[in-house]
Amino acid sequence: MKRFVVFLLLVLPLLSMTDPRSFVFVNPNVVTNIDDYNYALCKADLDKYRSMDKRYTMHFEGGLDVELLSANEMTALNLPFNASHIRQQDPDFDTKPIFKLAADGIIIEVQTRVKYK
Repeated sequence: MKRFVVFLLLVLPLLSMTDPRSFVFVNPNVVTNIDDYNYALCKADLDKYRSMDKRYTMHFEGGLDVELLSANEMTALNLPFNASHIRQQDPDFDTKPIFKLAADGIIIEVQTRVKYK
């Protein structure tokens, strides 16, 4: 039983990894550490941002843009994804988040609020 728990702890993070072929750097020359972004994106579960039939662009602090392939494109390329996390339609209210790469290599979604007076 103990071995099974250890096995799950080691394998489950691997199941939520993102295939590096499932996203495209639009302008990689605006950052000096593109490998850090690539590593962080591969560790993250990006399927909740992915749409069924169109690409989603993630905007990072510093100007880096990353396009996530649509679920249909990933299916055509035979890439794995979690279908239950895919957006079936655009959200009614999109906050247009900005993402940033934390010092520990994790991608953080930064929500911004605009107050109208």
